[in-house]
Amino acid sequence: MALHQITQKLSDVSEKAVYYTLIVMMAVMTVTIIIQVFLRYVFSYSLSWSEEVARYLMIWVAFLGGSFALKKGLHIGVELVVTRLHQGVKRWVLLFSQLLIFLFLVSLTIGGLKLTWAVRDQSSPALLFSMSLAYLSAPVGGLFMAIQSFHLLIKEWVKA
Repeated sequence: MALHQITQKLSDVSEKAVYYTLIVMMAVMTVTIIIQVFLRYVFSYSLSWSEEVARYLMIWVAFLGGSFALKKGLHIGVELVVTRLHQGVKRWVLLFSQLLIFLFLVSLTIGGLKLTWAVRDQSSPALLFSMSLAYLSAPVGGLFMAIQSFHLLIKEWVKA
């Protein structure tokens, strides 16, 4: 099986995993916020943990959503210079930029793992769980984005 086919399969599987995880996280976050608002304004009662759950879920959604957006080509980009390049040069510029993105995401994943390990003994204020669970969103999101980026890099390489 060719490298392109392997990365395509890995990209598709990770996209589905991220997609369904995002749906669950967004649903939990939405329900938590709705319950919190309802309890606060109808019963003048506030849940001590709801804000923290929503905040940490939002962080996870942002990092995982970055992977989904990368797969779908939804990240913003500056194409003013690239569109004016000759087709041959344009392909190499796109390949080089994809390589830089991939290297950045590998660096984000490694750095995120180091930071996650460093905060493993800290507890969150309301939920009292390890802050490493919140910080883990960076390396996990970075890994899923790196998978998508590597696939795009291979796809661009095959074209070149």
